[in-house]
Amino acid sequence: MSRLEVHPLSELRDEAAGLLAERYARQRAAEPLLPEIGDFERQLPADGLVATRGGEAVAYLAGEVDGERGLADRPFGGHAAREPDALQDLFALQAARLGVSRFMVAVPASNPDLVDAWFRLAFGCQAVWAVREVEPPEPVPFDGTIRLSVPDDLEEVIAFDEILYRHQASSPSFSEYDVPPRERLRADAADMWDEQYTPVVAERDGRIVGLLVLYRRPEGDLRVPERTIDLAFAATRDEVRGTGAGRALTAWAFRWAAEHGFRSMTVDWRSVNLLAARFWARRGFRPQYLRLYRAVP
Repeated sequence: MSRLEVHPLSELRDEAAGLLAERYARQRAAEPLLPEIGDFERQLPADGLVATRGGEAVAYLAGEVDGERGLADRPFGGHAAREPDALQDLFALQAARLGVSRFMVAVPASNPDLVDAWFRLAFGCQAVWAVREVEPPEPVPFDGTIRLSVPDDLEEVIAFDEILYRHQASSPSFSEYDVPPRERLRADAADMWDEQYTPVVAERDGRIVGLLVLYRRPEGDLRVPERTIDLAFAATRDEVRGTGAGRALTAWAFRWAAEHGFRSMTVDWRSVNLLAARFWARRGFRPQYLRLYRAVP
């Protein structure tokens, strides 16, 4: 077997785009609810490396530093390989040059060979991006009301940000993020009622006990197809968990999406958030990508 040679991505962008096109064709065969892509070169990050063997491109790895993380740029098109082990050689070179100790890659969930190559580099699964068809479900029994949120709900709504922060900080997630001051949460939620978002609340006895937010996510990447709505946020108060509030909110969201012409719905969750991981899997969401992460001690 001929020796592996490494080149700058800038010299072999067409070859890298061809590798990505091959990878993506296999992804769409496994999951039709991925967008149709015509130009793969524009899905490539600006900088990276390409491995060749005998003059033929066999792998590329690309991405830039985003804060403290490396390889985070354009996550869905950051790598592809005919020889997955060659990614390990490229990572060894890239990691030495980036000057960071944390790394993130988005790997097709349907490609076990790529997942295995990263696992053997001590990466672990941190999050899941998923999708499913939009189909109006049967109504879910709930002894309350599901309604569209209005700006007057702001003070109650930001409490659900606090709920999620606290949940993510608990075991086994152990998020390092503290609950932000309410002033910041209030400012962040101020645009929730513009045309890009559709917030929905579950109400019982005049009190909001659950929040779900739909988001019109921009298209153009390797994840979001046309006529898709994103389920960007969902949380319920602890005291109503298991009473149908979350399922009723989700059923309402699917009916709303179907009535407004959406074909599919996306969602993502931290894999260590056990409540979310189990809830969305039971709602029929299928993994598209896994976010794999490594922090070097």
